[in-house]
Amino acid sequence: MKRHRLHVLFEHGEDLRPFGSAYIRLLRPLTHPGLADKVDVTWGVTYDDQEVDAVILDRFWRPDVSLQLAEDVLHRVHRLGRRLIYALDDDLLSLTAGQQSWFSDRHRQVVRFLLAQADGVLVTTPALAERLTPFNHRIEIVPNALDERLLADGTPSSLDTPFGRRHITIGYMGTQSHGDDLTMILPALRRAAGDHPHELEFQIVGVAERAETLEAMAGLPVRVIHPRWEEVEYPLFTLWFTSRLCWDIALAPLRDTPLNRCKSDIKFLDYCAIRAAGIYSGGPAYSSSVRHLETGWLVENDVDAWSEALEQLIVDDDLRRRLAGNASAYLHSARTLACTGSRWLEAVSNLLA
Repeated sequence: MKRHRLHVLFEHGEDLRPFGSAYIRLLRPLTHPGLADKVDVTWGVTYDDQEVDAVILDRFWRPDVSLQLAEDVLHRVHRLGRRLIYALDDDLLSLTAGQQSWFSDRHRQVVRFLLAQADGVLVTTPALAERLTPFNHRIEIVPNALDERLLADGTPSSLDTPFGRRHITIGYMGTQSHGDDLTMILPALRRAAGDHPHELEFQIVGVAERAETLEAMAGLPVRVIHPRWEEVEYPLFTLWFTSRLCWDIALAPLRDTPLNRCKSDIKFLDYCAIRAAGIYSGGPAYSSSVRHLETGWLVENDVDAWSEALEQLIVDDDLRRRLAGNASAYLHSARTLACTGSRWLEAVSNLLA
């Protein structure tokens, strides 16, 4: 296979640091040691005429993105005889200002332009590829994987302490945009807390930064967990998450919306990495990879289904440990970059062919 030269325009904020999705989808995979003899990669917030085969532009790229900026970078890349690959991990065309307050028609124009004009599109899921095919038929699907170099070698904690049985810890991790997904299952969480008083602790990472989400959880035994400020950026966050958190049960609710139908199973992989028994909404994001009652528990989006799954995993220690162990084994055998890293290079090769 030809050695490729690539330049990544990663998505970033005002601080010019890569977003977590940029690390997961581009920077960690393309700089993995397994690809070191097959690809040369540079990255940054601008394209300065580097001699490369392709420029990969990530999602919205920059906080001040505009149609003019997108046109300028595309014309510059093409004028120099390079290719432009557009990388997406979400159905950004279905995003609304209600889901992200900063989102506007300007962002939608940029996405439509790049989809139509890019020489190829790199996506995470078959559902997202199907959604975007009307805009560009040159699409490659590369499922997410975790960089094994960032994963702490954690093991499940004992249910017992020298002072007796400890609390069962039920955790949720998600960005602020997932507040509605979490509140969807609050009745089930309240039911579990009522049926098992003083036995449970709920731990929340990320989403509870929204005051309204935390207010909705009032009365539950909730603890909000924060990394230190220097551990917020993805590589150190992943080390922190996999070394510091010890969840018996992990939650991944997803409302059935156009945006969520195209989402990936990245939360499943994160929960596998901490050896948690996960409960997952049974939509497209998780049903293709989670094996029900083997590597996780798939449920319909209703309170009774979530309550049943919670109750069984709370009372059945063996089932909980089995799901957690199988999930961890699945991650390390099939969904790390050591296992799948070459798929990124194959996808780029196909788009450049």
